[in-house]
Amino acid sequence: MKKRFLGLALVLTAFAANAQTAFAANAQPETDQVALNVKLHPIQTIVVNAANVDLEYKTKDDYANGVTVSQGDHLTVYSTGGFTVNVKSETPTLTSLLPAAAAKSISSSDILITSAAGTTNSLAGAAYETDVPLTTTGAQLIKSTTGGVNKNFNVTYSHKDNGDLDTFVNKYFKDGDNPTVYTTNVIYEIVAS
Repeated sequence: MKKRFLGLALVLTAFAANAQTAFAANAQPETDQVALNVKLHPIQTIVVNAANVDLEYKTKDDYANGVTVSQGDHLTVYSTGGFTVNVKSETPTLTSLLPAAAAKSISSSDILITSAAGTTNSLAGAAYETDVPLTTTGAQLIKSTTGGVNKNFNVTYSHKDNGDLDTFVNKYFKDGDNPTVYTTNVIYEIVAS
């Protein structure tokens, strides 16, 4: 009886092993899929690399011809894709904190802004504007169809003689040995394009 039971156990084991092998051979592999998305969001940053820009009138020629100051690598831009840089004045006029000069001002639009490729790490193919009047509504200064990482741009600030040699002559007021300072904030804005 033990032999029969052992024989039956061997036959059943062989049958079960054969059934599993046959099932595994006929089974189809299971598959599924997932969508992988890379989502690129626009990122634009702009850094102005100078705390102040001074147009200083120190000579007769400065008063007669105007003053120009160039700022190398003045703006640094990071942009994922094309962008536009706009420039504007915070106020319509430059004003002085000096009480004697309170009634005087300089029109912001008398100041002209010019952009150019940076001295270092410039961006190829960008379009640059010249002699953009500084206004409160703003204007395009730089446009690029491509982005870049930490790309630099030169900016020139100027005030040219507009045919009136006395434009600033009567806007100086004595305050010790100090110059009369007229100020506004220049705002640079970068937007995706």
